[in-house]
Parts: sequence; structure tokens; C-alpha cells
Amino acid sequence: MRNTDIFNSTPLDTQSRLHLLYGNALGGLAITALCMAVLCFGFNTPERQSATTSVFLALLFVHMLRLADNLYTTAQFNSSNFNVKAAVWRFSAGIVMNSVIWACYSFMFVPAMQNIEITVSAVILSSLAGGAVTILAASRVLSILYMSSLILPYAAMGFISEVSYFHYISFLGISFWAVMMLSSAQAGKFVAETLLLKNENSTLLALMNIEKTEVENVNNQLVTANKQLDSYNLSLAAEVEKRTEEIFRLSNLDPLTHLMNRNAFLRNLKKTLQNPANASANYAVLFIDLDGFKDVNDGFGHKVGDAVLGEIAKRLQAIEDAFDLESKTETLLCRWGGDEFLVCAGYSAESALKNLAQDIVNTISSPIQIASNNITLGASIGIAKYPSDSLDPHALIQYADISMYQQKKNSKGEATHFSPALFDVFQYNQVIRDGLKNALLNNEFSLVYQPIVDIQEQQTWAIEALLRWRHNGQPISPVEFIPIAEKSGRIIEIGAWVLKHACQEAATWTFKSKPAVSVNVSSLQLLDSRFIAVIDEVLLQSGLPADRLHLEITESVMLENGELAQIQLKAIADRGIRVSIDDFGTGFSSLNKLQTMSFDTIKIDRSFLQGLNTKDRTIIAATKLIADEFGAKTVAEGIETQAELVVLEGLGIRYIQGYLFAKPMQSGELNHWINTFTQSTEQYSDEHG
Repeated sequence: MRNTDIFNSTPLDTQSRLHLLYGNALGGLAITALCMAVLCFGFNTPERQSATTSVFLALLFVHMLRLADNLYTTAQFNSSNFNVKAAVWRFSAGIVMNSVIWACYSFMFVPAMQNIEITVSAVILSSLAGGAVTILAASRVLSILYMSSLILPYAAMGFISEVSYFHYISFLGISFWAVMMLSSAQAGKFVAETLLLKNENSTLLALMNIEKTEVENVNNQLVTANKQLDSYNLSLAAEVEKRTEEIFRLSNLDPLTHLMNRNAFLRNLKKTLQNPANASANYAVLFIDLDGFKDVNDGFGHKVGDAVLGEIAKRLQAIEDAFDLESKTETLLCRWGGDEFLVCAGYSAESALKNLAQDIVNTISSPIQIASNNITLGASIGIAKYPSDSLDPHALIQYADISMYQQKKNSKGEATHFSPALFDVFQYNQVIRDGLKNALLNNEFSLVYQPIVDIQEQQTWAIEALLRWRHNGQPISPVEFIPIAEKSGRIIEIGAWVLKHACQEAATWTFKSKPAVSVNVSSLQLLDSRFIAVIDEVLLQSGLPADRLHLEITESVMLENGELAQIQLKAIADRGIRVSIDDFGTGFSSLNKLQTMSFDTIKIDRSFLQGLNTKDRTIIAATKLIADEFGAKTVAEGIETQAELVVLEGLGIRYIQGYLFAKPMQSGELNHWINTFTQSTEQYSDEHG
């Protein structure tokens, strides 16, 4: 057990042990002095009288010092500047001096003892040793030291005595010492457990005083209960029991919204579903997630975010009350965590369930006025039904959660109901999530490369490295595994692997145009504190010049942590590394955010090239204008037809990437493609020179 002695315990525990030691000291001093007097003066030994008197006076002197220390220390116990450590060492010094005196007594006088004096000495020393185990139980070290100084020297001297039966007494003394060692351990353990319970009880009482203040803000029931306790002068045990019950009640409420918390909801859900009276009833678990709440926390702060959650809870409570009256059932409502809420409702018709979900969406979507701010949120709802989807409460919540995430992907329409197909997708994603754990270790990743062509110079300007994954012999699309890798945080180590291998490969290229290698970087990577060090290490090991490395990021990174992203992008730019904004225009484009970014290239997303109508051309032209104003290049990606190329040439787009020129290819194929493309370009130049 930890903290079993006065020398290695906490300050509070140490002070409690000192109380025990000093409290028992006075009686121990008196008994010890009396026993020493009997041993020194109780036998007619004139030849030893001078020596025994000296030993007794030495003990008496030490006792006077310890008595003075006892009076001083006990007076200082409640003082604010009480030095616990000094008191420990003073008490220990007194025990050590007493131990030395008793050891000296045995070494000096035991060899000359005879008959009754041997027996009396054995009885007295054994009694003192037994008492020491109890009196010094608060310090096992001091207890063992003092008890050993009483018994071991005496027994040792007995073994060398010429009195034959003294040897048996010495053997019994050693056995008694061993028993006392065990008793000392048990006594020390008992004291430690007692003090631990005492201190925990003191802490519990302090916490309960805090809980009292918090509960008063909710209602005055505990105040009334405390007044009743005071008036009837109930025992401390009854008060602790009452407060413990109240704490248990509060532990089932979410402290922010005062709705049921997760534990209470699960317990009540099990109770409801397992109630025989509800055996033929239909229930639905609705998993509600607030859309846009993260932006509220990031934009207005957590204080406003907490106020919004409180308002949402009140609105859901009103819906719950209305639904209870209409359906004549008991509805369960809880805050599951963060911005997630759960509802369990009985229903008799699908229309009632549909109306409930729609009411929840409508009430959450109504504007919220908080601190002069007009806040509008949305809600994504997933629904799992009892008993059709599952009989297990945990499974119902999981299925509703899975359905809610599908609803978030849909971004429109009614609440999503659970189906086996959704669960199949969930399980497939779980397979991907589990597979990613060892994908790097199993060498399951590889890179393919897709050129970016400068159509003015008719040469390869850059080559984008694209990640591919083959798991259990089957290819997994990046569209499927990249979001899961980002959500799990594994994208950081996977991205580092991509960066390392792409730079190593690019450093071996001997192409005439000296193309850069372009590597996609997730927002988690960019905002990672180790990312810049990873880049430096990769460039150093690969030998690739910094200006031949392009990093592709999405503009949304500035919304997640703009200040940190700005610092990281500046550090990248300072190294001469080029930065491309990928999928420009598909996220939350903001010129204000764009002004804070260090970038060299804007990549126009394929979605603006699918129709190439007037609106699309306007967006592309505007994007190029923005890039030109920032001194950046413009790359159009996903080009598949000659017609698209003609339009882009007309708009002044110089850098093109897409299947029209090349699909993503292995490193060996890339060499062949570059050579072929270079030869055809040179041939074209010669013919049209």
C-alpha cells in the first residue's frame, strides 16, 4: 500500500500520523522510564550501579527533551505556520535516541545477568516492544526500529551468555521479534487505511459543502433538508447518507442543460424497453446532432455556445412535454454529449414519429437570440426503432447514431431511418478504420503520379503524387479511406509517409523540365506542431530542392485555426516551398481569409468544368483574376476533353491536369509518359518552328 509511513505520506496524512504519535507519547514516556528504573535499580548489583545510574539518567534526559518537544509540538498543531517536516524529524530523533539507549543497556548489562534478572528483563523488554508496535503504529519504520532495539540486542547477548537457559529465552525473543514485525506491518496497514478513510471522508465533506451551494441554485430541497438535519441534530452518518443520495441524484443530470445525462438515459431506456407492460409497444430512439454548432463555439466563444445548448434543451423539453400529452406516453430526453441529444419516444403511427422529427428540426432551426447575436442552427436526426431494428438499448443508440451521420451526408430531406444497408456501410467503414491501423506497417500504401502540363511551353510543369491503398488484396478508394483517416487522426502519419516517398521519388527524376512534385496535405497535418520539422527532415534526407516541392491544401484550413495555419504557411514559404490551394471555390471561399494565406497556385476544381456554361466560365475567369492579383498561377484539374481545353485556353489558363493528357500512373509508367510527351512536343516544335 502506498503512503504507509510518516516519511512517504501526503502532508495531510503526515499531520494525522503526528497527532497519533504525539498523542500516545506521554504514556509511552512514563512507562518507559518506569521500566528502565526497575531494570536499573530493581536488582542488587553494586558493581554495576554507577553504569546503570548513568544509563537511567541518559534516558531521563532524553525523556525531558521529548516531553518538551511534545508540549511544543501539540501547541503548534493548529498553527498556520506549523512545520510538519521539522516535527517528523524531532520525533524521529527522540525515538532513535531512546533506541540507542535501550540497545546500549542490553550490550552493557545483559551478559552479566543471572537467573531472575534474565527473566524479568525479558518480560519487560518484550512488553515494551509489544507496546511500541501499538504506540508507534503511525510509523512502521520507527516502530520496527524501536522494537528491534529492545529485543534484538538482548537476544544477541543472550546467545553468548554462559547461562544455558538464557539461550532458549534468546530464541524465544527472536521468534517474538518476528511476530512483532508482522504485527507492526498489520498495525501500519490498519493505520494507513484508517487515515485514508479519514482523509477521504474529510474530502467528501468538503465536496458536499460545494455541492450544497450548487444544489441551492437548482432548488431549495437540500437547504430544507439541511435545516431539518440541524433542527433534529441528526448524526454525521445520517447527514453523509442524505448528501450521498442527493449527489447520486445530481450525478444523473447534465449540469449544463439539466436534462438526463448519458448514464441516466441508458438506465431509463433499459427500464422502459424491458417493462412487460411495454412488450407490444413501438419505441423510437432519435439521435439529434446540431448542424453549425462548432461555428458558434469558434465564432462567439464557449460561453455563448453553452447558452445556445441551454436554449436548445428548453425547446426540446417543450416538444417532449407536448408529445407526452398527445401520445400519452413517457418520453425520455437527454444530452448525450457535446451538441448531441437523444430522445426515446413511444409511437403508434409512423406519421406521429415523422411529425416529432419535423417538430424537432423546426424548433432547433428557429433563430436564437444570445447576447445580441442572432444564431441559426440546423439539426441532423437519425432514427432507430424498437423492436423492428433491435431489442438492445445500446444497439438502438448505435443504429440511430449511424443513421444520423448518414443524414449529415445527405444534408437535406427528412430524418434518416436505420436500415441494414446503413449498417453494412458502417461495418465497411469500420473495416477501413481497423485496416488503417496497420496499413503502413504492412506496406499496403503506394503512390501514383499525374502530370500537370504547361500548355504554353508544352512541357511537364509539376507532377502530383496521389495515394493508393490495397487492403487484403482489394483496392480501397481514397474517397473512402481519406475521410476516415482524417477523422481518426491517422492522416498525420500517413501524410508523412506520402511526403517522404514522393520527395524521394522526385529527387531521382532526371526529366529535362525539372518538374516539381505536388503533395496533398490535410488540415490536420498542416496544423500539427511537428509538421514543419517533418518537412525539413524529408527534404534533408531526400536531397530534393525546396522549390521543387508543392504542397496542396484546402482553403477551409483557415476556418479551423487561421492564426496557426498562417504561421505554418509562412514557415513553408520561408523555405521556398510552393503552396497550392486545392479545390478552390468548393468550400467557404473568403477573400478576407485568402489575404492572410501564403500561396503560389490556385487549383480550379473539376466541378466548374463539367458544364462550362456562362456561369462556370465567369467563375473560372474570376478565379484566374484573383490568382493574377495575388501573383499566383492557376491550374485547372480534371480536364478530359479537347473542348474543355479549348475553352480554358481561351480563358488564359496555362496549367492543365486531367485524363486528356494522362491518368494517374506508376513510377515506371511515368518515365515512359514523360519521354513520349517530351518527344512529341519537340517534334511538334520542329514541325511548326
